[in-house]
Amino acid sequence: MKKIALAFAIFFALASCSKQEKFSSADEMVSHALKEINLITAEELNALMNGEEIYTLIDVRQAEEHYYGYIPGSVNIPRGSIEFNVTDSTFWDGIGLYMPLPEEKIVVYDQKGKRGILAAQTLQQLGFKNVFALKEGWKKWELTYPDLFEKNLEKLNGGNHEAPKSGGGC
Repeated sequence: MKKIALAFAIFFALASCSKQEKFSSADEMVSHALKEINLITAEELNALMNGEEIYTLIDVRQAEEHYYGYIPGSVNIPRGSIEFNVTDSTFWDGIGLYMPLPEEKIVVYDQKGKRGILAAQTLQQLGFKNVFALKEGWKKWELTYPDLFEKNLEKLNGGNHEAPKSGGGC
């Protein structure tokens, strides 16, 4: 009887430790992640960019979105590959930058804010301690600083400059 009670106690202890949240929608997942991450405004990011602090700025949109307009100095690592590339020194060497250290400031952004929030949460789960998501994403930056962005249309479709088809964008 004691063995059965001990087995149940171990089972419940392990089950409670491995419990993961379940969400009914992406918006619910984003709302949950928002409780765990830090946001930075477009104005605060602009001040950071004009200051002396070391930081890494990551655009988590798809390449097609990134090349039509991005914040100067940002690195494009799409949301779907951030877990694999952000800690891969070969990736960083390939673009001529150093890999961010866990204690350094990282700011992520996307189109409207949602993917950035999930990317910030992912980076925290990977051990980065000073991560921020740009509140309201690229759209807010573009509205706040309409003349402060870069683009690289030559990287798209072999030089074909058609506007991207909207995939909904978060």
